[in-house]
Amino acid sequence: MPSSNNVLRFKQKKNFNIGIAIFLVILIYIIICIFLGLKEKPTTGYQVKYGSLSQNKTYSGIALRKEVTVNSETSGYVNYFIAEGERAAYNNLIYCIDQSGKFSDLLGEDPAKDTTLEKGELNSLKQEIKLFSKTFDKENFPEAYFFNKKIDGEILTLSNKRILDSVNSVNEISTTDVIDYSYSKDPGIVLYYQDGFENKTAADLNTLDFDRDSYKKTALYNDELVEAGSFVYKYVFDENWSIAILVKNEDVPEITANEYVEVKFLEPKTTSWGRVSIANTFEEYSVIELSFTNSMVSFAKDRFIDIELLLENESGLKVPKSSLVEKDFYLIDKEFVSKGGNSNNLGVNRKESDGVNETVKFVEIEIYGEAEGYYYVDKSALPAGSVLIKSNAPIGSTDDNTFIVRDDFHGTLTGVYNINKGYADFKEVFVLYENEEYCIVKANDQYGLNAYDYIALEAGKISDKDFVY
Repeated sequence: MPSSNNVLRFKQKKNFNIGIAIFLVILIYIIICIFLGLKEKPTTGYQVKYGSLSQNKTYSGIALRKEVTVNSETSGYVNYFIAEGERAAYNNLIYCIDQSGKFSDLLGEDPAKDTTLEKGELNSLKQEIKLFSKTFDKENFPEAYFFNKKIDGEILTLSNKRILDSVNSVNEISTTDVIDYSYSKDPGIVLYYQDGFENKTAADLNTLDFDRDSYKKTALYNDELVEAGSFVYKYVFDENWSIAILVKNEDVPEITANEYVEVKFLEPKTTSWGRVSIANTFEEYSVIELSFTNSMVSFAKDRFIDIELLLENESGLKVPKSSLVEKDFYLIDKEFVSKGGNSNNLGVNRKESDGVNETVKFVEIEIYGEAEGYYYVDKSALPAGSVLIKSNAPIGSTDDNTFIVRDDFHGTLTGVYNINKGYADFKEVFVLYENEEYCIVKANDQYGLNAYDYIALEAGKISDKDFVY
């Protein structure tokens, strides 16, 4: 009977559980991804769409007109019968000089006399007050004082016209030795201020003339005392007028590219076409004159006019400037790039040597752009010093059939990182126009973007071929 001491015990063999191994690998991968995701900020995408950017520029221009000044022939108190900015026909009564003060007394003599403004007159005054309130600058408070006197003068002028329309009232004034009436000798728009720009042309202006803070004008109002030979009013008879603007010299070619430019008047919001010409040039600025044949009446009372030049809009794919990036590439002669290998993909024939024998290997490459007989090729595709030979050329080709890839023979392209495939893929863009935030790039370019592509919003935070998802 065998002894129990002779029983041999074998160690139990442990079975390898492949399911647990796969689970552990996946778990480790998930942990690494979570860690990397917490460590790095995700790449923000931007969908490219068609759009446009306006090249509009805003200026404060000086209105220049053919202004004829008229001086008073006698001394006395002036009273006007035409509101400023209105058109006077030939031989219309413009003003009178009251030497005795009787005309002024007549204005307040009969309180019962109807001097109520008509609806059209009230609407005109309301529009003028509304426009002033929109453009009033609190830092230039004296303008409010002048505007108040101006409105008072216009109301008084309307009252004067009412009194003059009453023959009986005019007859109450005794004879012409007290009141001197002045009639227009030419038709035109009547103005009651002067500022020194009456006889200036655009060529006479300098940079200091465009300083609105130093601008001064002298205005006359009803019942003010004037001396014989002094300014009493002026008129504009010609519809041809112009606006002079001060432009930086680097912007001049853009504005003068066409003979005419569309001009938007900021108040009121109307537009007109102006003929463009250069009137004067200084070290940093130029005076550009915009000539018009209409709308003079609307701005006859203004010297400074705020305008916007509606230059040609550029249309294409709208891209944020933060998406732009520059990348360096090898320049490869187009004659050394061909289709080969097992596909129709482009590539180059590169010489390879093991120290004894030389062979030729076809290396696929991706083209990122082209110019002047060369392709832009990613530097990671070929090492510097690679010797390329033309398609079907013998291995021992002469220099005419060989091309050496060099670090010093390179070029830079502007582009964006396309992230459609989940990684950053450089795409060349050709910028047509840009402002502070966006640029318009050429659409459907061979090596560029298409509408609805997704690109990295901030190109500086990623690198080429980085995974973004």
